[in-house]
This record gives sequence, structure tokens and C-alpha cells, in this order.
Amino acid sequence: MIERRVETLTVSTRRGERRPRSASDLWLAGGASGSTYGLWHSTDSGATFTKLSNVQEADNVGFGKAATGKTYPALYVIAKVGGVRGVFRSDDSGATWVRINDDAHQWGNIGAAITGDPRVYGRVSVGTNGRGVIYGDRTGG
Repeated sequence: MIERRVETLTVSTRRGERRPRSASDLWLAGGASGSTYGLWHSTDSGATFTKLSNVQEADNVGFGKAATGKTYPALYVIAKVGGVRGVFRSDDSGATWVRINDDAHQWGNIGAAITGDPRVYGRVSVGTNGRGVIYGDRTGG
């Protein structure tokens, strides 16, 4: 079902997620370089998507436990935000992003898999395309 809707964006690479317990809230990362490449959000079951202007490129998106006092799950992306490539978390539905890795921790090709822990806020797991799975816990920010 997502595949058919995604094709209307004319993207060549795509990875999508549905927000847990919400049939209408969809997130899509990927696209064709130079045009649709980015992070897209739909709140109407995929009838329309809006590209987040603060994410220049996005390879994957995942969800984790919401921050204390928040109801929307934490979002995790492997993306380019503010001109910087990395792993990012948002606690406000993608309005702002915090980089949660650094230049010394890129782990090869990490674009294939990312997910947050549904029980532990700030814990994220990243697939490294043959180098194992890396997970980390929030220590600040």
C-alpha cells in the first residue's frame, strides 16, 4: 500500500514507517537526488506528503519511546540536517533535530536500518550493513 502512494512522489529509493498505533501517520525517507530526496510526512494515510524543509537528505527513519512529557514518539533519522550528515533524534515531530553521533562514529554504510527502543527513551539501534548492529543510549541533549 505504501509503495503505490510513494510512486506518486517519483522516488527511486524509499524507506517508510508508520507511527505505532496510528494508521494515518506515515513517514518516508529517501528519494531521488536533487528533487525528492529528503524526509516526508503524511497525516492522511499517504494521500498527501509534506517534505520537511529542515532535512536536506534522509536515508531512513524510525521511532522510539517518547520523551518525558511528550506523547509523540521520538523520531530517529540517518540524514543530512543543517548541512551535516549523521544520526539525529527529534522529540517534536521533526521540528528540531539533535545530532546523536559524531564524525568519529559513522560506522560504514548505516543507511539501511535505524529504530528507537519502544521502552527506553533515547536508546537507538543502527544497522551497519555487515558490521553488526550498534546501539546507544542518550547521555545528554
